[in-house]
Amino acid sequence: MDSHQPSTPPPLTEDVAVNWIRDFFRDKPFVFFGTGMSCAIDDRFGMPALQEHLSRSIAPDAQASQQVQQWEQVLKTLQEGTDLESALDSVTDSSLLQKITAATGQFIASIDRGYAFRIAGGDVTWPATRFFKRLVDKLPEGDRVLHVLTPNYDMLFEYACDSVDIPYTSGFSGGVQRKTDWPAVSQSLLLPERVRQGSRLRTVYKHRKHVRLYKVHGSLNFFFHQNTVVENNSWMWAPPDFAVRVMVTPGLSKYQTLQSYRQELLKCADAAIEKASQFLFLGYGFNDKHLEEYIKRKLVTQSCKGLIITRDSNQRIEG
Repeated sequence: MDSHQPSTPPPLTEDVAVNWIRDFFRDKPFVFFGTGMSCAIDDRFGMPALQEHLSRSIAPDAQASQQVQQWEQVLKTLQEGTDLESALDSVTDSSLLQKITAATGQFIASIDRGYAFRIAGGDVTWPATRFFKRLVDKLPEGDRVLHVLTPNYDMLFEYACDSVDIPYTSGFSGGVQRKTDWPAVSQSLLLPERVRQGSRLRTVYKHRKHVRLYKVHGSLNFFFHQNTVVENNSWMWAPPDFAVRVMVTPGLSKYQTLQSYRQELLKCADAAIEKASQFLFLGYGFNDKHLEEYIKRKLVTQSCKGLIITRDSNQRIEG
């Protein structure tokens, strides 16, 4: 027998799968979660409901022929059965894009607000709450940070963390209006611990076990204000006119917007992805071409481990 021939993998049985999953979770994964995790609590967080809302609510400026033509093209494409993300590819007018972003934010915020109160009151539980609580509690002592990335705009993850006392940060520091400052946030999460070295006790500082949350398409509480991206929870359900939502909307145009906010939204996420060696995907449809470049490079080129947990598969997952 040629010792250089690759060994045949064992047949996939329940025992093999259970052992693989057990081994997978012994090491800390980088977690991606997508719209599927929000739809698990309410289908209105999904694309079909957003498509219906935008179709009803967007009113292009009648005096702007480009807006009218582009929106008519979007509606025509949707009627032909094209998905929302592809249909919005034809939108390039900046004013129309702002209308779409504002309408998207208003719609998601109207649903999100109700769940903020219901989760806080204990009437509703985000389905993955206990799972994330266990992941954080089981973080190794030498690496107390769980990296989590989502394209979701809503705040369900944050409400869930608050409900079970999971410390988390999205990289913003300050008071009511916060600015990106990962070093300051990291410093604030350090705790003093007394350790013995020989006959002496000395104080060392270690991170609290916590989540670093990367909301790479923006969030209901992210805004562009005074030439920078800020986080302000008091604005997220009814923002002032002078604050522009930082929400990367569906369609190819979002990648142009993504580049504008790349430093604020993706810099730290990129670095964390590059360091990770295994990835967990929860309700994630792989519909972000930018992120797929990283994922494919890690899973295929670098042979990192990946586990996908989703209700429905699609061609992007199968591919």
